[in-house]
Amino acid sequence: MSHLDEREQQLQRINRIFHGYTSARTLMTAVQLGIFTIIAQGNHSAEEITKAVDAASSRGVVKLLDALVGLEFLKKEKPNYYELVPCSARFLVQSSPEYVGAMHENDDHWNAWSHLNQVIKTGRPWMNVDQANKAEEFFPQLVKSLHQMSLGRARRLADQLLQQQQQNITESWQILDVACGSAVWSIPLAEKSKNVMVTAQDFPKVLQLTKTYVQHHGVEQQYKYLSGDLNAVDFGENTYDLVLLGNIVHSEGAESSQRLFGRLSKALKKKGGRVVVIDMFPNNERTGPAYPLLFALNMLVNTTQGDTFTLEEYTRWFQQANIPHVSMMEIDPEFSVIVAQVD
Repeated sequence: MSHLDEREQQLQRINRIFHGYTSARTLMTAVQLGIFTIIAQGNHSAEEITKAVDAASSRGVVKLLDALVGLEFLKKEKPNYYELVPCSARFLVQSSPEYVGAMHENDDHWNAWSHLNQVIKTGRPWMNVDQANKAEEFFPQLVKSLHQMSLGRARRLADQLLQQQQQNITESWQILDVACGSAVWSIPLAEKSKNVMVTAQDFPKVLQLTKTYVQHHGVEQQYKYLSGDLNAVDFGENTYDLVLLGNIVHSEGAESSQRLFGRLSKALKKKGGRVVVIDMFPNNERTGPAYPLLFALNMLVNTTQGDTFTLEEYTRWFQQANIPHVSMMEIDPEFSVIVAQVD
């Protein structure tokens, strides 16, 4: 490879990253304008779509539609006539049960990241979603999208956990789903075994949504609910075989999570009780993978203490909480969880 080739590759990589926002903003705008839903309702011509979004002219609408064709979210087989591709029909139409656009129907994430330089200089987040009042407002917006995005992995995790546990389940298997959201991490366990009994904990407004997902999956007889802030509710003692922490440690931060682990240590059954942490884990040197390190920036702009943490950090914190056996468990090549066990 010549020096020029290497130089050009480096510049192209820089350029792709610099302009990555264009694809993201295009898709977010389409979701916010309801483009995919409008087309699903039978509006296919540029004129029909322009009218449906109440745009002043078709000029901007056509450019947006063509960009979506280029990004392969739409197809255009004749001039100014647009159709959904299967991916868009499945995931980007509001009436679809697998719709994932809800978390981008507003600009909360976009605005927060737009202030990254200010956040770095001031040390203060743009949003405080780890504060109880903001969290109860913010997290219900995420539940619908996160449920669909996580469900496949949640089912694979359930298979592996139940395979490990099956010989030990004689009566009920008591599970605590902390900050459960849609209960996506516990529902597959309940679906796969009638012996699974779940206590789902979250804010009252979130639990209203949780119940709809639990009912939709037909496992309501296996659920009870613990309403309140995870930092204040009583988890009890010597109660649970398994505690699920699904994408919550990163928003709580180091100090709050260590206090939580101490409380969970008391709530676990003294023999064989386990905590499973579903999150994003950088390596111990914090040199990669890129996504957990970028997500740490996401926590910087959105929380006061949030971060992503390494296996080394989790091991130390769990051992300090008298949960001594800590390991990483691979679910698939791109998805691992941390498992901490009492005995």
